[in-house]
Amino acid sequence: MNPKTLPIYELRDELIAALRADSRLIIEAPTGSGKSTQVPQMLLDSGLCSGDIVVLQPRRLAARMLARRVAQERGGETGGEVGYQVRFENCISSKTRIRYVTEGILLRQILSDPELRGVSAVIFDEFHERHLYGDITLARCLHLQKTRPDLTIVVMSATLDAAPLREYLAPCRELKSEGRMFPVDISYSAKKIDFDHKPVWEAAADAFESAIRSGADGDVLIFMPGAYEISRTVEAVRSKSCAKGFVVLPLHGELPPREQDAAVGECAQRKVVVATNVAETSITIDGIRVVIDSGLARIARYDSNRGIDTLMVERISRSSADQRAGRAGRTAPGVCHRLWTLQEQATRRAQELPEILRHDLSEVVLTLKAGGIEDVEQFAWLEKPDPVSLARTLTLLTDLGALTSARSEPRGPIGRLTDTGRRMVQFPMHPRYARMLLAADQYHCVRQACLIAALTQSKGILERNQGKAVHGERDDVLGDDDCSDFKRLMRAWVFADKNKYHLGSCKSLGIHAAAARQVQPLYERFLQIAQQQGLTVNTAAPEDEYLQKCILTAFSDQLRTVSVCTSVHFPASCTEVFSRFNLCHTPSC
Repeated sequence: MNPKTLPIYELRDELIAALRADSRLIIEAPTGSGKSTQVPQMLLDSGLCSGDIVVLQPRRLAARMLARRVAQERGGETGGEVGYQVRFENCISSKTRIRYVTEGILLRQILSDPELRGVSAVIFDEFHERHLYGDITLARCLHLQKTRPDLTIVVMSATLDAAPLREYLAPCRELKSEGRMFPVDISYSAKKIDFDHKPVWEAAADAFESAIRSGADGDVLIFMPGAYEISRTVEAVRSKSCAKGFVVLPLHGELPPREQDAAVGECAQRKVVVATNVAETSITIDGIRVVIDSGLARIARYDSNRGIDTLMVERISRSSADQRAGRAGRTAPGVCHRLWTLQEQATRRAQELPEILRHDLSEVVLTLKAGGIEDVEQFAWLEKPDPVSLARTLTLLTDLGALTSARSEPRGPIGRLTDTGRRMVQFPMHPRYARMLLAADQYHCVRQACLIAALTQSKGILERNQGKAVHGERDDVLGDDDCSDFKRLMRAWVFADKNKYHLGSCKSLGIHAAAARQVQPLYERFLQIAQQQGLTVNTAAPEDEYLQKCILTAFSDQLRTVSVCTSVHFPASCTEVFSRFNLCHTPSC
């Protein structure tokens, strides 16, 4: 497809004129209109921008793939004129003018370079998703415009309640592209599907079979919540006799680039793409005429029991479902089958809550403090966080030693960033894990701390309710006398890793093989960060007490009923928590 035939090109002259007159612009354009790939090129080719054009994306996969697509359109290689930056991965050079980045990358750049020298424009793509870092970075860029009126800000979205944003950005211009959409016939399941009895991948494969046998044309896009469900769906679809002649391909962020490109690229045969919600708005796949929607996604929410955000499989909103259905009508009339009933549709949330109302705020608040924002309550939030959530965040950062307190600074100001906090902000991770790694360096257990961090950020690898035989075998192999659940989890993961995540071997101990496999890249990333920050990665096994101290340093606020007569000498970082809960600690008795 010639990029200049995309619907967004109809706005080119208006867009350039608007940005010549004003430095703020809202663009509302439907998915597939070309805004993500073409607007950055319009800015570059117009001569409006003498410096870099930074395009914020909510997902790593989208940043990588869009950069590769635009580089190809401009006849270059990724990392040349067009590049990308995501957490743990840079593909840019001194020649790069258009940078696709994940949202946290630019906020960290503002920390090291508050003036964003060399950046002419910042484009916020898919802003309707209301990611936490997108909100915060927009606020920082608006503040920066006070001293840098030459900085251009463009906010783009496929669907948007523009009134609050228009008020927040005022004065600003606004443009809208209608796009080119064909009708999509939406159908629902006749009765509710119990995914506990009929796995979602089997239901999707049956829906695929029904669509093909009814004569549906074109390629097929199936939405699943995560990599595990995608792999099972690929297997289930391939097992159908009607899948002969189709190429069945997965699409998610953990795949190598070659496989990602295969899923979105042209194919001589009809294809079935099984994807996460990255294909909802971020990535456009040409030729899709059939969408099968599981109605599920992995959504992060604050888990008060664990004190961190946890990814849970949840029902998507009606707005997300509409976006998914629209993928079938980009190039011709299409069909969408939803794996839920019409009655269930009415009970779904109209839109997902912004992340600021459902996420832990610790990493963002620590970053704001490091950026000189002392009073975060008075920060120019697009949408103010819940006061209870903000208070909990400040308490946690104080407990971790990142902020001063009345106890640590009896005569000084409270809530200021400490030296420990300044070190923690250098780690691109949740402050709990940053603090744990700093403690691990002191206690010589960095390797184990990295594994614990990876295990707590992933789905649980030990399955419950596995029966006496499995639990007995698990106790024999992993042991049942550990002073911490983490030690057993670590042994379980080491067992799975040594057995190359073999399904049978893992199942014999009640280990979730797919979940254990997903720990590996996280573990390696934490190790990489530790090494980049100059921590010493130990080779010898640490003493149990040192590992306990390390964990307690990061999760001291998760103490429940504590027996105060113990031989363990608690870390100094626990002092705040003991004081707050009126716990007296006697080192030995």
